[in-house]
Amino acid sequence: MSTAVRQQGVSAVYDVHEQGAGTPLLLLHGLTGTWHIWKPVLAKLAVHHRVIAPTLPGHSGGPPIAGAEPTVAAIADQLIATMAARGIHSAHVAGNSLGGWLALELARRGFARSVTAFSPAGAWRTAEDYRDVSRPFSIFFVLMPLMLFLTTLFLGFAWLRHALGRTTMEHAERIPADDFRDSLRAFTQTRILPALLKTMGRDGPIAALDTQTVPTRIVWGVMDRVIPFERYGRPMLEAVPAAQSVLMAGVGHVPMYDDPGGVAQAILEVTALADARART
Repeated sequence: MSTAVRQQGVSAVYDVHEQGAGTPLLLLHGLTGTWHIWKPVLAKLAVHHRVIAPTLPGHSGGPPIAGAEPTVAAIADQLIATMAARGIHSAHVAGNSLGGWLALELARRGFARSVTAFSPAGAWRTAEDYRDVSRPFSIFFVLMPLMLFLTTLFLGFAWLRHALGRTTMEHAERIPADDFRDSLRAFTQTRILPALLKTMGRDGPIAALDTQTVPTRIVWGVMDRVIPFERYGRPMLEAVPAAQSVLMAGVGHVPMYDDPGGVAQAILEVTALADARART
């Protein structure tokens, strides 16, 4: 469902999904995405949790970025303020890619009860490593309007969805055609992308984080072609040494359509552990 948000006296509707009951669980999508990428796992998670899946600030359907410039830190702070407006001051957090980085930053800020991060962005060793991972986003941002124009009438073909989504997941053909089309459109409407990529490179990789008091699991897709584990996952584990590391077979960078059952299980195991600890 969408949630109406009043900002500076003007009513605006931002794209937020909520369902279920129980301890709150915040789901955060990746760069250029929307909450819709979580659709395959929502029902399983909502059996156990009050699931809140927003579209991130500065993304298609999300609220504008608060502050002078888009940074990871600013988005993390804005998410906390947005959740506080819902009466939620702590929650389990699961995120993918940029959303995984944000989940870890929410742990740093004391908001996250637990963290499950799927191929989290934010770790690299050299400037070259960062350029190699950020450059494709810049290129596709320029080319995506043309790609959308050329392919939109043919996205009903599963083989085309599979081919177009091959970099990010193993089974893009499982995404309904309308949702796939919307995901391409969302990429073109992520206006903060160039500026956010710039501030990420300027501010550097994720700072070291101690999560010993917050159950944390970092899950990496074995088939991740966007930020491969050996180059980007290992420095992430060095930055977050207390996290449990899991390699998930048969999935790419965005795993929710590749293995929805495995993704839901990976999250629920961590949230169950944190909730059990909280009860003792």
